[in-house]
Amino acid sequence: MSFIGAVGAGAVALATSRTVISGEVMAADLHAQLAPKGITAVRCQDRIPIEQHGAVFECTIEANDGSTARIEYTMDRAGSLAAKLLDGTAPTRERVPASSDPWAN
Repeated sequence: MSFIGAVGAGAVALATSRTVISGEVMAADLHAQLAPKGITAVRCQDRIPIEQHGAVFECTIEANDGSTARIEYTMDRAGSLAAKLLDGTAPTRERVPASSDPWAN
């Protein structure tokens, strides 16, 4: 009888515990997706709790022109992400356009 009680208590504890995603893992995944667009670094909050509807979390993104952005992501149960810009900084470096002169590049 005590075994059944212990298993039941364990099941209740497991069912009520929060599921979390590692911020480092989410940042690495986002960086892999955004790197081709000039994103050089992504940092997300340490622990991202997953609720019944999905998750809401913030990340800071750095671009190759020196600009940064703080983004709020909403992830649905299927894993789709929607982004909302919270704030950001302007570029600190100019992008130099390629010249038509091959020796000037």
